[in-house]
Amino acid sequence: MKNYLFNVIKLTGLYIRFLFKLNDQRKFMKNTLLIDIRESKATNDLSLSTQDYTKISTYYGYAVPVIFGESFCLLKSLEMTERERMALTYLGGLTGLFDDLFDKKEISETYIKELIENPDSNSVQNSYEKLILKFYSIALGNINHPELINHFLNVYNAQVESKRQKSVAIDDLEIYNITLNKGGVSTLLFRSIFNENLNEQEKQMIFKLGGLFQLENDIFDVYKDLQEGIKTLVTTENNIKNLRHTYIALLDEVFNSVQQTNYLTTGKATFKQIVYLVFCRGLVCLDMLEKNQKKSGNVFDIAKYKRNELICDMQKPMNILKSIHYFSKYNFDSRR
Repeated sequence: MKNYLFNVIKLTGLYIRFLFKLNDQRKFMKNTLLIDIRESKATNDLSLSTQDYTKISTYYGYAVPVIFGESFCLLKSLEMTERERMALTYLGGLTGLFDDLFDKKEISETYIKELIENPDSNSVQNSYEKLILKFYSIALGNINHPELINHFLNVYNAQVESKRQKSVAIDDLEIYNITLNKGGVSTLLFRSIFNENLNEQEKQMIFKLGGLFQLENDIFDVYKDLQEGIKTLVTTENNIKNLRHTYIALLDEVFNSVQQTNYLTTGKATFKQIVYLVFCRGLVCLDMLEKNQKKSGNVFDIAKYKRNELICDMQKPMNILKSIHYFSKYNFDSRR
């Protein structure tokens, strides 16, 4: 009980801290990203949808600089610089647009690679590509050009590789490696904007952390991936307990890697709390999927479930409370 109450206090402190960070980011975006979005809307040739703009301004513009950026700053016990915030904000805005180049736009891989390697190219064909290059150029203008381009090429290669997930001839090990790599290289891309040198220990930690976030993303996207015929560790699983084991084991690897870094103990402790808070959302979703499994002969048969049985709404008060409960009962001291 004492540990539970102590974690509730920790959680309250994290919540208040991130409310302030969200407010800082909101103010920052008013004078940067949101201005660019308004200008883009004025000249949009309909290649950008209302949904595209909404994702950038309400999710991606916040998620990358606040969840990852501020968390990393807490790990290294330093404040985010103006240039780092600028780069992360525009990389965040770019994330969803870049993913959709592969998933929704009929664009050749060669052309996408050309955009990455030659951001000054004048060959953009529409407002969608113009906005991508604008965000990309702003990010490049605030950090090391060659390093960011190399990281973006790694993300490109991971996206190309992930197309294998629509193949019939793919096994769970290959899916796992694709999942880990896709999330890992994306998170290393975000880490690359910080000036501090990245040693091998921290590189492994960031890579595994990205893989964990990608797996959590797949857990929440199970219905969408099923509809699109994408094979993930979730859509191919017939026992959610196995998936939960994989999820927790990857978290343990991340926490062990965090401990191997050279950062201050207080920074590492706060960083792990933030990671686990995000991780709890996946546990709540796994609970829902496991409940479905128990109703169908204790076999997770994804084809049998309705849409509402596969989509976990984390805005529901009950799911928020479940997430808080998972966080509060966790023994952080046992994972040092």
